[in-house]
Amino acid sequence: MTPWDAAVVGAGPAGSATALLLARAGARVLLLDRARFPRDKPCSEYLSPETTRVLERLGGGVLDAVAAASHARLTGMKVVAPSGAAMIGRFGRFGRSGHERFSYALPRTTFDTILRRAAEAAGAEVREGVKVENLVYDRGAVGGVVARETYRARVVIGADGLRSVVARRLGGIRTSPPRRFAFTAHVSDVAGVTDIGEMHIGRTGYVGLGPIGDGVTTVALVVPARNLKERPDFFDALNRFPGLAGRFDPRRLERAVLATGPFAQWSHRSVAPGGGALLVGDAADFFDPFTGQGIYSALRGAELAAAAVIDTLTTGASLGAYARARRREFTGKWLLERVIALGIGWPALAERVVGRLARRSDLADLLVRATGNCVPARSVLAPHVLARLLW
Repeated sequence: MTPWDAAVVGAGPAGSATALLLARAGARVLLLDRARFPRDKPCSEYLSPETTRVLERLGGGVLDAVAAASHARLTGMKVVAPSGAAMIGRFGRFGRSGHERFSYALPRTTFDTILRRAAEAAGAEVREGVKVENLVYDRGAVGGVVARETYRARVVIGADGLRSVVARRLGGIRTSPPRRFAFTAHVSDVAGVTDIGEMHIGRTGYVGLGPIGDGVTTVALVVPARNLKERPDFFDALNRFPGLAGRFDPRRLERAVLATGPFAQWSHRSVAPGGGALLVGDAADFFDPFTGQGIYSALRGAELAAAAVIDTLTTGASLGAYARARRREFTGKWLLERVIALGIGWPALAERVVGRLARRSDLADLLVRATGNCVPARSVLAPHVLARLLW
């Protein structure tokens, strides 16, 4: 008998959420990660407002644990153009309740540990410090993974991030411009930080920052790969942005600078052609982090993956339904992310759009709500809306 119904590779948000949902449905789940928790990750550490609904659906006290650990909440976003011109958009309010929408923000060491523990509490067996190196095939279909030992499973879920071993074994990845790298840090006592997240666009990159509680701010410097001859001096690079100069004290660095990238890559396929495996989260696609979609996409993708795997385990249905569900769910977001990623690499266009948004608060709110998953991406991609952003 196959010892595991599902082997999940990677215990980040996508993997832990998938494992949690599968285990709760009665599947025998093995959750593997090469790291030992708690572990840190380079990330904006921002949970878009709609992420709250997914956390609530996960159950098991996950949302309560996140709320209790979150000492910072964001109610909107500010975008600053290379000239220093700025616009502010807000997430708005929930329907009938009238309560203000907000996003939680907390360190990944805390958030990922909450999800990993919830998966284990739901019945998944978690093994840390296990590096997966290859896949096992059985009659053309994926049938398990190879690490320090072989783990047989009816379905393998690759949730092992940007440098996914599972994705590479399933046929590699595609890349496209713009190619960027990010350098992230925790800095305390940053001047001028409020409940509005900030994105500062420069001539050769951008910076995102937002509070994560206890006076600490996550700061992410994103630069094009073509300009990356050597690792930049973090604080010197920040001070070159008009809206950031003088706001940081290098002595208040609370965590070493972490690097990740390059972005703009996605797997050739999200489902193994012969069956038996699928990809979720950053292992499936990793776009520019300007819009902060990563954690929401990981958790929503986990819901889609778990639904498809449960169907496969119980009825023998093809995992192809997962690929179709991903396209329905994320195509609009992928397009919006691509449009924004290209726009911020064109300073003159960024100036024009930010100038328009600064004068039109309704458009600014719409864009921020779309990137926060409060409204569908197509709300911004409609031709008449795009026209208003430019003219």
